[in-house]
Order: sequence, then structure tokens, then C-alpha cells
Amino acid sequence: MNDDFYLPGLSHFANDNGWSGSRGLLCYEIEKPQEGRMRTVIWQGPFSRKYAQLEGEASFKVTAEGIDALRSWLLERAEAMNAHPPRTPEECRAYYEKISRGGD
Repeated sequence: MNDDFYLPGLSHFANDNGWSGSRGLLCYEIEKPQEGRMRTVIWQGPFSRKYAQLEGEASFKVTAEGIDALRSWLLERAEAMNAHPPRTPEECRAYYEKISRGGD
């Protein structure tokens, strides 16, 4: 486990709380649990989730084991995403403009 990567404990999620954060280029949001599961989505910054191109999602049980699996999944995705150059401002702007127009 990577000790410098903080995620709240089980009680945080068991009390219907979400969480968001980042690790290098990786941005993530853990949605409020529903039906005992935490849906997590990832994207590359610099934009917030609303304006970013989603890069992946996964769902984990609201258990101590589920949080450990979630942590491992996020760390793996962060390592992969951070191994590549960030998107250029032009790429980010093109995607933002596309979704602002309602997609294509």
C-alpha cells in the first residue's frame, strides 16, 4: 500500500459520503455510495469532471476490502496516466468546445 495516497476510511463511505482528489495527472471522483457500492470515475486534468473526457470507471463494495481494491485501482491508473505526457492545451480546449456545443 502507498502511505502517501490518502483515502478516507470505511466509516466515511458507509455514511454515504463521496470523495474526490488527484494524483499527478489523474483526477478522480468517488461518488456517494449507492446500494453498497462506490462508483469511481477517472479523467486527466486540467478541467473538472464536468468538462473533462472520462478515462475510466469502476465500482467497488463499501467494505474495507473494497476500499483497498479502490486504492490499488487508482494507484495503477495514476501510474499509467502519469507515464504519458499530459494533453496539450489545444487538445483540452478542442474537447471542451466539443462538449460545450453538445458533442458531435
